[in-house]
Order: sequence, then C-alpha cells, then structure tokens
Amino acid sequence: MRRAKPLGTKKQNANTREQERRFLVYCEGEVTEKIYLRGLVRDLREKPISLKIGNNHGEPWLLVSSAIAHAARADEPFDEVWCVLDVEAPQQAPSLERALKLARKGGVKCALSSPCFEVWLLLHFDRGRSYLASHQAARELEKVLKGYDPRGKAFDFDDVRSHTAKARRAALDLHDRHEQPGRQIECWCVSNPCTSVGGLLDALDYKP
Repeated sequence: MRRAKPLGTKKQNANTREQERRFLVYCEGEVTEKIYLRGLVRDLREKPISLKIGNNHGEPWLLVSSAIAHAARADEPFDEVWCVLDVEAPQQAPSLERALKLARKGGVKCALSSPCFEVWLLLHFDRGRSYLASHQAARELEKVLKGYDPRGKAFDFDDVRSHTAKARRAALDLHDRHEQPGRQIECWCVSNPCTSVGGLLDALDYKP
C-alpha cells in the first residue's frame, strides 16, 4: 500500500505568480452537493485554486476512507482534503463517529451539516434555524429554491450564489448558539440545525 503524500509540501517561487493550491473534496450526495461544488469550481477558475471533486459517494466512513485513498495515490499532493458529511436526523448516520475519528487521524477536514446539506442551502433564504429531520429539510428547501425537488434534488447554483454571505452569517449564528468550550467543530455540529460548510468556503477563499 502506498503511503499518503504529506499535504502542504509544495514550494512557491517568489518570482512567479502565486502557487496554485490543490483541494480534494468528497461528498455523500450524488446530486445536491455535487451541483453546489461544481458551481464553486466554475467560480474559482480564475483563482490559483484547483478543486477536485471525488467520484465516490455514500455513508460517512466509506467516504472518508475513499478520500484518504485518493489522496494517497495522487501523483501530486493536495494541500487540503475535505469530506462533506451529513449527520442525518432523526437517526444519526451509524458510521459518523468512526468517520470523524478516521478523518482526524488521516488529516481530512470535514464540512458537516446537521441534519443534512440542505440546511446550508436553506440558510441562503433565511430558513433552517429550527430543528429539522432530514426529509423535512428537503421539503422546506423545495419551498424556497427554484427547481429543487426532494426526489431529484437538482437546482441552479446561480440561484444561491448571491446569498452566500447571508448563509455564512446565519451558519456562524448557529455556531454561536451551539458552541461549547473545548469541543471541536464536528462535535457541536451534531446539534440540530447547524453546518460547517462555511469553513470549506473560507479555506477556498470563496467570496462571490
């Protein structure tokens, strides 16, 4: 088995343009999360950032394992590896705690949403501030996001882009509500609702 290549080992030449930063992001969902991430890819194309979206999806532990394996076999190291994970509700994803432990051990960062990624999108529309089960979050999003259907889950990234700053502020407000001293971000994020997707945007220096 090949050893994982260390992150952040690339050198920058001061006489050339800013060194490109490479990100690898894996997400659970096949549709909603990937539409959002592909929107980020398009918006970031003029920046010295390369965002690679992993092909695998599924439950948390498998997703983190796949991301670690992808990073290990890459010819060029990634600066940061992320997984976009859902807590789920009313029943928490069975492998979530194992996945978070593996992520810490493997140097993978997690953008975690409780109960699901739809909460991050709801915050773009001043929704999603009270307890939601996963299926309820999808139904609420259908009311405010044009084209979104809980069955197909497709939407146009342009319909959320302009509300990103609003969603970021709302997510931080939820963070302050749930924050407890000494607890790591993935721990407070099991409180419902909350999301740390804004942390990924911060890492990408994404400001639409």
